[in-house]
Amino acid sequence: MKKSTIVLSIVLIVIIVSVIGIYISQISTPKVKVRIGYLTGDLHHLALFVAIANNYFANYGIEYEVYEYINGPTLMQHFLAGELDFGYVGTPPALIARSQSIGSPNAPIAIASANLEGSALVVNPNIKSISDLNGKKIGTPGTGTIQDVMLSIFIRNNNLNITKYPMTVRDLPLAFARGEIDGFIAWEPYPSIAIYQYNASILLTSKDLMPDHQCCLLVVSEKFLNSRPDIVEKMVKIHITAINFINSNPLKAKEIAINKTGLPEKVIESALSRIKYNATINTESVKTFLKESISLGIIKNVDPEKIDEFLKGFISTKFIGG
Repeated sequence: MKKSTIVLSIVLIVIIVSVIGIYISQISTPKVKVRIGYLTGDLHHLALFVAIANNYFANYGIEYEVYEYINGPTLMQHFLAGELDFGYVGTPPALIARSQSIGSPNAPIAIASANLEGSALVVNPNIKSISDLNGKKIGTPGTGTIQDVMLSIFIRNNNLNITKYPMTVRDLPLAFARGEIDGFIAWEPYPSIAIYQYNASILLTSKDLMPDHQCCLLVVSEKFLNSRPDIVEKMVKIHITAINFINSNPLKAKEIAINKTGLPEKVIESALSRIKYNATINTESVKTFLKESISLGIIKNVDPEKIDEFLKGFISTKFIGG
């Protein structure tokens, strides 16, 4: 046999073995598919929609499934049941879930901020001052949501007599239009929908209530974090890339928001003007929410003297400093 033929045969054998090795490797190493929860029409979670629209998950070799929930407490119920790996959710629901699940493999851990601020209290234009809220019916997107908790803090601090009406967030603008409630507090874009479609006016934004407050978080289950920190690191990188895209490409981000919600441009522009997209968790704000939730009796099983210890277990700064 000629020398050149022998060399060619060896090369072919090496190629065939390599291809077989790659094929076997792909078969024996199943791809990870992450399960991600988010809230109905919530522009606080725009980073998720941007990541999907821009194929960031595919760029990092991650398959995903997304699940929509009517509010944070509902999302966290499914999260604690082990049905989700990651969640975009308000700070109080995540804190409440953590307080109820310490020691559970499904306990949530905050790994990034989704946004700061971004909610508003919209009312009938006849309500022009805080004192005018006395005796009024104000809707919220559900008991235990961040908006509901902020309203409770506001009511207590201002000694107001307000009746809260929890309901599905999509029903809030319609209930307002029908006169069933005098106003509501909710995540954007629902306040902006009420402003442009039903003649509501903004009495207070969440920035007015708590400047730079931590609104939504990206959380991961303790079990998933411990078993696949490599995937968690990729998820955070995807999230940061999406946050940077929103802040660097506001027109394209607005277009993605319009496509996701189907709402008019003026509604989306109004909504986005009240949201700050930042991946770094405002730990002091999270601490404030925890203290207030304990004070209001919303969280009952966290020792007020051990708040820092609790937060150390709840917030991870491994992937993003804080």
